Amino acid sequence: MKVRLLVTAALLSAPLTQAATRLDFSVWMRAIDNKSVSVQKHLAAGRHTEAVADAKALQTLYADMASYFERDYPAADAVALSRDGERQAAAIPTHLAQGNAAAAAQAARAIALACNECHDPYKPFP
Repeated sequence: MKVRLLVTAALLSAPLTQAATRLDFSVWMRAIDNKSVSVQKHLAAGRHTEAVADAKALQTLYADMASYFERDYPAADAVALSRDGERQAAAIPTHLAQGNAAAAAQAARAIALACNECHDPYKPFP
């Protein structure tokens, strides 16, 4: 009887685990969108300290997304897109440190443009 209850509990909790993962995905997507817009606005206004903070947050968000697509929802193309976003975000502070605000803005714009490449096939979930 005890084993039966444990199996039932495990089966019932499985959809909740997947729902939490999908909720995390949705939260990340919104956060990436917000930070993508924010970093572009900070760069346009010359607020480099704020742009660097947003870029670092984007880098972390993209790393989390890549892990999600590696571990929880395997999709090699989405992993590659996430890793590319992570690299673009990491490039922003580097470009700013080198005094190249135009390249930083170009990296930020590339992040915004690449969103649809992943968003279209993976949101909403197939």
